[in-house]
Amino acid sequence: MQPLLASDPTTVGDYRLLARLGRGAMGGVYLGRSRGGRVVAVKVIRADLAEDPEFRERFRREADAARAVGGFWTAAVVNADPDAEQPWLATEYVPGPTLHQAVADHGALPEATVRSLGAGLAEALVAIHNAELVHRDLKPANVLLGPDGPRVIDFGISRAMTGQSLTATGIFLGTPGFFSPEQTLGDEVGPPSDVFSLGAVLVFAATGCGPFGEESTASMLYKVAHSDPDLSQVPDGLRDLLAECLDKDPAARPTPSQMLDRIGETSPQGSGWLPQTITAVIAQHATELQRTAQVPDTAPPQPVPASPQAPKKGGTQAYTQAPPVAAAAASSAPAPAPAPTPKPNPVSASASASAPQPIRDKIVPSPPHKRPTQSQEQRPDRVRTDGPGPEFRTRGRVSAAMWTVVFALLLAGAGYLAQEMGFRLFQGTVTEGRGVFRLGALLLLIGAVWSFCRVVAPSLRLKVNADGIAVHRFGFTRELPWHQVSRVGVAGRGKSTSLVVWMADGTVPRSALWHRVRSYHGGARIYPVGATGGWISRRQESRRLRSALEQYARGRYDSRML
Repeated sequence: MQPLLASDPTTVGDYRLLARLGRGAMGGVYLGRSRGGRVVAVKVIRADLAEDPEFRERFRREADAARAVGGFWTAAVVNADPDAEQPWLATEYVPGPTLHQAVADHGALPEATVRSLGAGLAEALVAIHNAELVHRDLKPANVLLGPDGPRVIDFGISRAMTGQSLTATGIFLGTPGFFSPEQTLGDEVGPPSDVFSLGAVLVFAATGCGPFGEESTASMLYKVAHSDPDLSQVPDGLRDLLAECLDKDPAARPTPSQMLDRIGETSPQGSGWLPQTITAVIAQHATELQRTAQVPDTAPPQPVPASPQAPKKGGTQAYTQAPPVAAAAASSAPAPAPAPTPKPNPVSASASASAPQPIRDKIVPSPPHKRPTQSQEQRPDRVRTDGPGPEFRTRGRVSAAMWTVVFALLLAGAGYLAQEMGFRLFQGTVTEGRGVFRLGALLLLIGAVWSFCRVVAPSLRLKVNADGIAVHRFGFTRELPWHQVSRVGVAGRGKSTSLVVWMADGTVPRSALWHRVRSYHGGARIYPVGATGGWISRRQESRRLRSALEQYARGRYDSRML
């Protein structure tokens, strides 16, 4: 949870907003409290998106779809207003991390926990399908781990089985690596598609990696449609069931009810269904929730003169007569024994009566509220390159190889012409005509060597995960942990699209021979997204990078950059 910014709303509908939970491409998510004291998660849509009638209709469908779903393992919708100036949706707040965050921070889950997770998610799909809906985007980021079990969230692209889709031709919705082959190929999508996604989610929970790896979007799309999933690290007790869930044929996959029969009586039972490390994280979430939810509804009091006899007032104290630590120590210390009363001295008494008496001590402002920061355990100085998270890499070797061949053929042709003209290409006396010819041949040679170097040079690779950003090439690695980054975004268009970072200390990463860095409005372009392939690949990789930043760089990712 993060404090509200000056630009954030303070109330939405009948809910008072208490803190920021996150921000994505569609808007912000806030912790809210109703007038009756109920705590909810409020999703507020961005103003520019609210002006789009098609998006507003899609949001209306999301609210209606989520309201139609019951069951134990879905986050219940409390209220919504699709017709507001900025549409909003209030759902049950689950004090726990997403499955993606839990696995990224603490590793793969044990088999017993994966079984409990599978039972809860299968029962959630039963409720979703009974409402004649298909979720269509079941992924680790849309599964919350609550103290009593998982919750499925985000029905933003769900579609009624008998309704009309709002998607345009050639556009797919979902998350590569977790959606089904029929979604990839544009075929009819039904309940078996959610079962495929559930199988991929459980593989991720059991191994820490999706069944089709973490490569480029195009590669995962191909593997989902044509390759077998990698289940070598899945526990033996779950491998057969998950292999059936990930079958390419929708008719061969089990139904959610059949999955419950196969899994058995392993539904989540209290807080013991998760490992102790994740249970401790949930306890921290609950403690922070309780502290945040108890903020009074009154405005902060104004500074007023105080006297020792003035009674203390409730609410947030804006000013004190002493620093809080000293005041607390004074209030908790035992009262001193009364000292013997000295006999009055007429001279000193008259002097003290004539001297001006201070009304009170100097007013000391209370310490400013500091934005909570991660502990040292949560702020690693290294970026784990083997942890969960997408990897990106530059391309262009095919075009470089083609240019190498072209330059070599032109150079060979120049050598043949020189031999026909009676001289060697790079030997002999230089005359006026031969000098121009040899200069052209030299440029062709330089072009061929440069293109060949691009062929043999390894790609520049980018890793984005919960620790930060890492760039690799030639065995060298540049690591930028998140606590060193103040802002990050994707800037530019076409071939000039790049990942840009601004460091927290105001510096700019230095350029190296293996990693070229260019300045950008006080920041630095550290990775050329435009060099990841053709225009289709660039668009896909740009979307995938933005999604990764939304997931891992919360509070730092600027989605408004172009």
